[in-house]
Amino acid sequence: MSLNNYIAKALLALSFATLCEVASAQADDAVNATERPRVGLVLSGGGARGGVHVGVLRALEELNVPVDFIAGTSIGAVIGGFYAAGMTADGIEGVINSLDWEAAFLEDTPRALRSFRRKREDDLFLVDERPGFNNLEFQLPVGIVQGQIIDLIMAETTLAAALVTNFDALPIPFRAVAADIATGEAVILGNGNLANALRASMSVPAVLAPIEMDGRLLVDGGIVMNLPVEVAREMGADVIIAVDVSAPLIARDALDSVLDITAQLTTLLTRYGVVEQLEKLGEDDLLLTAEVDEQYGSTSFESMAATIPFGYELAMSNAPALRELALESDAYEAHRAAQLGLTPAPPSRVDFVRINNDSIISDRVIERYLADIEIGGPLDLEQIETTVNKIYGLGLYQNVRYQLVEENEQTGLAFDLDERSWGPGYAQLGLQFNASGNQDVLFGVSASYLRTALNPKNGEWRATAAVGAQPALHLDFHQPFGQTGQYFFAPSLKFDSTLLNLFDDGNRVTEARVKTAALELAVGREFRTWGEFRLGLRRTTGDVDIQVGQLGLLPEGPFDRGEFFARLSADTLDDVAFPRSGVSAVLEWRGSRPDTLSADFDFDQLSFSANFARTWARYTLLSTIRYDTTIDGVAPLTSEFRFGGLFDLSGLGRQMLSAQNAGRIGASFYRQVNDLALFPAFVGASLEYGNVWATRETISFDDALLGGSIWVGIDTPVGPIYGAYGRTRDRDSSFYLVLGRIF
Repeated sequence: MSLNNYIAKALLALSFATLCEVASAQADDAVNATERPRVGLVLSGGGARGGVHVGVLRALEELNVPVDFIAGTSIGAVIGGFYAAGMTADGIEGVINSLDWEAAFLEDTPRALRSFRRKREDDLFLVDERPGFNNLEFQLPVGIVQGQIIDLIMAETTLAAALVTNFDALPIPFRAVAADIATGEAVILGNGNLANALRASMSVPAVLAPIEMDGRLLVDGGIVMNLPVEVAREMGADVIIAVDVSAPLIARDALDSVLDITAQLTTLLTRYGVVEQLEKLGEDDLLLTAEVDEQYGSTSFESMAATIPFGYELAMSNAPALRELALESDAYEAHRAAQLGLTPAPPSRVDFVRINNDSIISDRVIERYLADIEIGGPLDLEQIETTVNKIYGLGLYQNVRYQLVEENEQTGLAFDLDERSWGPGYAQLGLQFNASGNQDVLFGVSASYLRTALNPKNGEWRATAAVGAQPALHLDFHQPFGQTGQYFFAPSLKFDSTLLNLFDDGNRVTEARVKTAALELAVGREFRTWGEFRLGLRRTTGDVDIQVGQLGLLPEGPFDRGEFFARLSADTLDDVAFPRSGVSAVLEWRGSRPDTLSADFDFDQLSFSANFARTWARYTLLSTIRYDTTIDGVAPLTSEFRFGGLFDLSGLGRQMLSAQNAGRIGASFYRQVNDLALFPAFVGASLEYGNVWATRETISFDDALLGGSIWVGIDTPVGPIYGAYGRTRDRDSSFYLVLGRIF
């Protein structure tokens, strides 16, 4: 053998050996990668302390620790579900920072999207809360909060996984733990709609309404298994990383109120389940127990983002143990990329729409609110949420949810409408108080009963009674008709006893009580949620009783009114107490007819009023205009236009001016001074310019009055409260204290 051949064979053998060694090393790496322990992440409940979970996830990402399974309860299920669906720790933190948590738990449908019928309830000075009253029994909701806004948040955040029905098919296999409130059993959710599963797992009993799934009424899983170690183990986890953010027990010396005792009871219930699960941890498992400053309680959701660093520091303090589970950077990036590659893309179009409606209300009535969803068009999440809010704004349903579904290779929207468990009859109470300077103090208490869903078109009736300075009884019926119920017939019967004062040069010279009984028959049409047009007739019989003052200024005794009317109304205000956006306007014509309606006087009147609200950050400008005129004939004193009072020429007493014609322009500029959703407070100032005139020919702003006020206001659960000082250019002044709507 030549030397060259020998060298060539030696080199070939060496190359072959090297290749075998490399292949063997690669095989060993592959075996090691395959045989690495599978990591299960277990996230406990703990309310707003759940921001700790986000910090832990961020640390795991930085340390290259793979997560193969996630099991969570309550807020742990929410954070874990978001992560399992393909979000990153940074993405979840962005969601937390973007949410108005206080508004989410108040769950009020944006007022602009309520039905026009429901908006008119704001004119009745009633408290918003209305328990059910059915079969002569009061009924309460199944939760203080029904979770409508939270449902929308869950659906939007998990939209990418909306069509995933097996949670093992998520980028990271996932389980949420809930509890069956009827049996007390733990319910492990691994299939179905992810948003609904997260919502069920966080439904704290009595606080957030339970959710029904597969015939079970589900609540927060924390009452049975707040740290689901065994669930992750059953999923296939070899090593558990358990993160416990449960609230600590309150010390004995701090248990000094019923709220403390209630909180302690809740903590004890969850701690029992945690202790049981801790016993299932093995030697190789890792427990991370959060230590969070006392200022960050389990209900302090507005501070949830502030707890994220606690989780990061907690995980980093255990970095040596966590690094034993870590992958090399390249391997971790490949592993994470493979997981995120499983993140499904949300559907891009809507092929059909389906309504799952368990109430008496016809689907055709609901369909009119779906008109803006284009079949075959793109999936517009904002439009879908607007539609949900409009249906919920009918005041008929406990929850309105949407799901994306696939059928016959088409993607559709399914709207699930859950009928209210405490309806369809409701009771409400109301308060009204008005004091201005040395004028009469008006105080009233009212009670109302509303019966909805009388028939498939959503007919309803209401009875409202008031006692106090101006007692009243109002009965009205509202019956929609037409295919989608956009037209309506609305008869009403009203009995009122009101105070009427006459003034001369600012001094009250006559006080009378006017008692009336009025029948109104009207038909009309609603325009989406923003307005309505109605026309009809009113027939009123009344009596004037002069109680104090000069006789002869006001005709005493019985009188009759008979009017035809037509009214166009619009209302897109976000709030009637302290508007920050939107418009409200009313244009009405009234024609009094002696010949056809047996009225005492023949005249025609036209009234127009409008409010325009616009906001910049905390500052709002509310512009107002009012114009009332008798366009033909002469109206009696009881039908003259009256104004005066706070924001209606501030400085004057209530309804101090009256005449055949009235006009005013005004503006109020105010600032919100706190961030409380339940008790928002405002300070402001107003200017108004206007007057009354005997005839249209004498209308002139040359003799108009200038009034203004400085005021403070707070919106409370029983109604808005205003305190103000008003003054006119002619030095009339008055202090005001008002409970009830003014704007």
